[in-house]
Amino acid sequence: MTNHPLNTILYGPPGTGKTISTFARAVRICDGSVPSTEAEIFRRYEALRDDNRIVFVTFHQSYGYEEFVEGYRPTRDANGQVAFELKPGPFRLACEAAKRKRWQTPGLSGKPLEDRAVFKMSLGARGSEQGREVFQYCLEHGCVLLGWGDDIDFTECSDGQAVHDRAASAEKDIGHPDSVTEYVGRFKHVVKIGDIMIVSDGAQAFRGIAEVTGDYEFLDDETVDFHQMRRVRWLAVYEKGRDRRQIYEKQFAMAALVKLNAELLNYPALNGLLNEARQEDKAQPHVLIIDEINRANISKVFGELITLLEPDKREQAKYPVTLKLAHSGHDFSVPGNLYLIGTMNTADRSIAMLDTALRRRFDFEELMPDPIQLRGRFIDGIDMEALLEALNERVEALYDRDHTIGHGFLMHVRSLPDLEHIFRHKVLPLLQEYFHDNWASIVRVLNDSRHQDFVRRRTLTVPASDADEEAEVERYAYRVNDKPFPPGAFTRLYTKV
Repeated sequence: MTNHPLNTILYGPPGTGKTISTFARAVRICDGSVPSTEAEIFRRYEALRDDNRIVFVTFHQSYGYEEFVEGYRPTRDANGQVAFELKPGPFRLACEAAKRKRWQTPGLSGKPLEDRAVFKMSLGARGSEQGREVFQYCLEHGCVLLGWGDDIDFTECSDGQAVHDRAASAEKDIGHPDSVTEYVGRFKHVVKIGDIMIVSDGAQAFRGIAEVTGDYEFLDDETVDFHQMRRVRWLAVYEKGRDRRQIYEKQFAMAALVKLNAELLNYPALNGLLNEARQEDKAQPHVLIIDEINRANISKVFGELITLLEPDKREQAKYPVTLKLAHSGHDFSVPGNLYLIGTMNTADRSIAMLDTALRRRFDFEELMPDPIQLRGRFIDGIDMEALLEALNERVEALYDRDHTIGHGFLMHVRSLPDLEHIFRHKVLPLLQEYFHDNWASIVRVLNDSRHQDFVRRRTLTVPASDADEEAEVERYAYRVNDKPFPPGAFTRLYTKV
C-alpha cells in the first residue's frame, strides 16, 4: 500500500521538528503525497483527523491499558446513579476505523436503485456506546440488527398478528408491545431482499448504506444486545456521518425502522455516493500517532496486544494473530492498513532505556538539530547557523548529543529581541534542566565566563566555623542577566573572542 514501515518512532532532542514531521508523515501515508507548506500540511492533517483516518494520543506516566485499549468509565444511568460503562480507547477505535472499508462491497446487484424500497434504520442511540458496538458488530458480520423484541425468536411468525401473539405470550416484560409488533413485523415481513437500508446517525446524518441480502433470522449471540437480524451487503460506510440533506429532503424520523418517502429521496445523489464508494480503495491507510511514547510504561499500556503490532501478525498477513480483549472478551486483531507513528523526546528518556519489546517492533528514525535550516540567516550580524552549531557542540561535549538544542527554537526568530526572548525563556531554562542548575557548566556552554552577558556571577564568602580549621571558602551565586543580552554575547558563542 505504501513504502512506509507500519510502526515508526521519530526521536530526537527538543525542537527538531518531530511534530511537523509526524503530521507530514501521516498525511503522506494517507494521501500518497504531502503539501509543500506547513500551513497546508496542518490543514490536510486536520481534515484527515476529522474524518477519523488519523488518531492522535499523548502518553503520560499514569497512562494505561484501560485508557488506550478499553476500560470501564464512570457514567450516570437513567436514574442519575453512578455506573461504570465499558468504553473503547483510541487504539481499539483506530483499529475499528481502519477495518471498515474492508467490510464494504460497493456496487448494486440486480434492479436499479429507483426500483427498490429505501428504509432508514437506527442501530442503537446516537453517540451511545451500545450504538457504536451494535454498528461495529453489523459491519463485521454483514447484517443489520433490530433491538425491538428483545431476545424473542420470531422465526415461526408468518404475519404481523403472529408477531403480536408471540410477543404477548413471552414470559417477560418487553415493554411497548405495539411497537414490538410494528417494528419487528416491518423488519421481518415488509423489508424485502434487495431493499436499501440507510443507517442513520441521529436525525440529521447517516453513517452507512446497505443492501438487504437475506430473510429474517434470530441472532443467538450473547455478545450483542440486539437479536433480530437481516443479512446485508454494506455498500458504503462513513467514518464520520454524512449530512442527510445530500440524499433526503426531511430530517430522519426517530423511529427504529421506517420506509423513506421516494418523492423526497435524491436518487441521483444516492447513486453518486454508491459509485463514489465503488471507486474508493477498500484498504485506505489509517494512522495512529502516539506522542511522547516513551513517557508511559509500554508493557502496562499495550499488555499482550503488543504482539499484534508486528507486520507478519497483522490481519491477512503471513501469521495473523487474534487475541481476546481482557475486559470485553471480544476477539481483537490489528489491521494491516493501520500505521503507528510514535514521537520520543530523547531529553526525557534515552532510547536505550525503552522497553525491549517496543524496540523490536518499531523502526526508529533520528531527528537531530539541523543548523543548515538556518543557513544564510543573520540577525544583527549574528550568524544563526554558526550560533546553533557551536552551542550544540558545547552541549554535546559537556553532556551528550541527546540533550542538544533543536533548530526549531530559532526558525521563527526575526530580530534581536526575538533571539533574546528565545534564549531567556527557552534555551536557558532548558540548559538549567539539562545541567540540573549547575551554573558553572551552563556558563561554559554559553562561553560567558569572562563577560557575564548571559549570566551574572557574584562571589559569596562563607566564613569557616570555629571548629573548622579550613580557611574561608568561596562560593558563587548565579543570576540570569536582567538586562537585554547584547549581540556580542551571541557572536562569542561561535568565535574565539
